[in-house]
Amino acid sequence: MATIFIDDSKPFPSIPGQPDNRHESALEFFKRQAAGLKLISDEMEQETREQEEMRKLQEKGFERKKKLLFDNLDLIMRHRDEILAIPRYANIDAHYAIKGGGLYVGPLSTSRAFNIAGSIVRVNLRLATLLRIWDTDQFRVGCKCGSTALIRSFTGSPLSGSSRATAYCPECKQEAHVANRSFGGYFWYLQKKLSEDVETVARDFIAKWTLAEMEYEKKVAEGKYKDPRPGDDFHGDDKPCNLETMINELRLNDNI
Repeated sequence: MATIFIDDSKPFPSIPGQPDNRHESALEFFKRQAAGLKLISDEMEQETREQEEMRKLQEKGFERKKKLLFDNLDLIMRHRDEILAIPRYANIDAHYAIKGGGLYVGPLSTSRAFNIAGSIVRVNLRLATLLRIWDTDQFRVGCKCGSTALIRSFTGSPLSGSSRATAYCPECKQEAHVANRSFGGYFWYLQKKLSEDVETVARDFIAKWTLAEMEYEKKVAEGKYKDPRPGDDFHGDDKPCNLETMINELRLNDNI
């Protein structure tokens, strides 16, 4: 009898989605054929191609950011408390810095997009959240140089619970390999932390909208205006900071 071996070293791909079309009856098919219409138009195909080109360009940018982050991880860890205390640093997108996945569960999601009233709202794993994840024993391992390496990728199986992971040392810039840690300790913990980031964004949005409504009602009561609506008094946070700017500012502070 043949023996089947399952390789836990690489995560299974996600379950394939449905083709980018719709099911149609034979009557609909003949009507469409008679009218000379394509199920997927040339314009739809062009949009798909352009979106794919933008996705590839974005992925290239994330790989550059990932290298920049780990090349400067010693700097970032030295300024950990400062980053956590400054919102413009703490809220920097860091979803590309840690990757993982496993059999049956597919790749780890560190970024979620929501369609809200036709507007796409994306919530990514924040730098502050990543730094707090690296505070836990599950995501730390002793390095040969005597420092502490931080987990940045993992794979495994939720059934067997086994895993393999790769860590990076901010001091000696070398990789370390870790085995026999709980797969769930990696995967589900990260999913939980991203969910907390989603909750933070949602609650912050609600709080800001409540303030906008109060400000609008106050102005109406003072007879200042009745239009526009509260949306005119709705404001987000200050201008966001990116990884490149933060690293440059931290370097400047180190040399002052």
